[in-house]
Amino acid sequence: MDSLIVSENIISDNLTNALQEWENLLGSEYVSTDNKKRLEAETATYETHAKIPAIIRPGNRQEVQESLKIANRYQTPVYPISTGKNWGYGSRVPSCTGSVLMDLSRLNQILDYNETLAYVTIEAGVTQRQLYDFLQKNGNKLLMSVTGSTPDSSIIGNILERGEAKGPLGDRFNHVCGMEVVLPTGECVHTGFNRFENSQIGAVNRWGVGPYFDGIFTQSNLGIVTKMTFWLTPYPEYFQAFFYSIDQENKLELLIDKLRQLKMAGVIKTTFHINNNYRMLSIQQQYPWQECQEKTPLPPDLLEQLSHQWGGGVWIGEGALYSASPEQGKVERNLIEKALKGIVNKLMFFDENKFKMASKMSPIFKVFTGVEIKDKVDLIYHKNPQRGMITEKVLKMAYWRKKTPPTDRLNLDLDACGMIWCVPAVPFLGNHLRNALNIISSIAQKYGYEPNIGINCVTERNININAAIFYDRLLEGEDQKALNCHDEMLAELINQGYYPYRLSTHSMNSLPPAQDDYSCLIQKIKDSLDPHRILSPGRYEFL
Repeated sequence: MDSLIVSENIISDNLTNALQEWENLLGSEYVSTDNKKRLEAETATYETHAKIPAIIRPGNRQEVQESLKIANRYQTPVYPISTGKNWGYGSRVPSCTGSVLMDLSRLNQILDYNETLAYVTIEAGVTQRQLYDFLQKNGNKLLMSVTGSTPDSSIIGNILERGEAKGPLGDRFNHVCGMEVVLPTGECVHTGFNRFENSQIGAVNRWGVGPYFDGIFTQSNLGIVTKMTFWLTPYPEYFQAFFYSIDQENKLELLIDKLRQLKMAGVIKTTFHINNNYRMLSIQQQYPWQECQEKTPLPPDLLEQLSHQWGGGVWIGEGALYSASPEQGKVERNLIEKALKGIVNKLMFFDENKFKMASKMSPIFKVFTGVEIKDKVDLIYHKNPQRGMITEKVLKMAYWRKKTPPTDRLNLDLDACGMIWCVPAVPFLGNHLRNALNIISSIAQKYGYEPNIGINCVTERNININAAIFYDRLLEGEDQKALNCHDEMLAELINQGYYPYRLSTHSMNSLPPAQDDYSCLIQKIKDSLDPHRILSPGRYEFL
């Protein structure tokens, strides 16, 4: 970033002039240099050092364009965010210091909705909660694939990080089209067929005609996506959620290979997750400080004692079947039962009838056992994310090592939750998964952290591992220890050929040099689209 290394006086003069023009454009209420707001924006779920001189909040695409023209005029870098809840990857904090934060949360319009063709066109600030409420009001005939993050996170923000979700369209970027993109110079392009007047197919055809550009605007600093079309799924005639577990660690490889075969055959069409026992416990409760006499990490014997909260098992998986009829659903259920027989020790399917039966039995169960299962039954079926239901329950695991309970307002940054994701991609093969898990577990334990792991089975050929390092940011020395743990873990995974499918702001420079001219190509594109290097300096910018 040599072009940004200039004297402080020039930076100050340029910023002052840019702020004045942004105020004239947006109004003073949408341009802030307030110290408290800036400090909050500079706070993530791990230690960061980037400073934010100001925050601007354009309200539409035209204001985004004009804001970028001002940034170019005064060579003032800007860093766009959607809602800023990229927790575990850097939150709102820019990759480099000195970037003005461009908050796009005011771009929150749902612009088009087609129930027949199952799509919706949304702006950058539209959240999962907003779209969920919209679909509920429109008859709940279509469902979206949802993430386990906060319902108030941006849909487009997650897609641009190529994040995955639960549901039949869980590989989210594979099911979008028709982007509206503001280039770093302020120009605007529409991808696919939307660049043509009166196009009838811009929302249903991914590719358009000619070169396909959509991908270069994901995990990059080459443009600001202000809207896109997001595909949905018609609610099935017959829905089944299913759950399974294994009680022996050495059965995991065989389970993974069987699940791959089921996905390859098209029996399981959804993206689904498998969590280890540490992940399951962290979802259920906070760290048992009293039982552990204030010591960490969690002893294996206590983990075993607490496993009754989710029914036991060292790995616990879930999935869903979306069938055209109960008859089809029965055939698919039988295929899964046959494939997993002798591997899993528990396999349960829930449809509407079983949900109603379990709900009726929950008061009786509580009388005889003292255990309240109504909420668990509700989450298993009625509020299951595989049905497009949003929830904050999983997000509470970020408070695992905190000694104060989560509040009704979950804000991981302000609550000083320590959370860093390490997310290698591996082939959908049991032996490769085992190799990567061994690396993650050994290094996590070396630093005194529980190996809190989720396996995300995204496609028939690829698994994304989501390993979390949870800690309390208020404890002295924990920030640095957690970062060291992450960096060593990531380095060893890369050394074994398991590269991360997305990066946190602090790890943008963690990848080795490309073995070809890939980086050179990216730099040529960056030079052409962003000659003054004003858009998101340091973000996925591999030199």
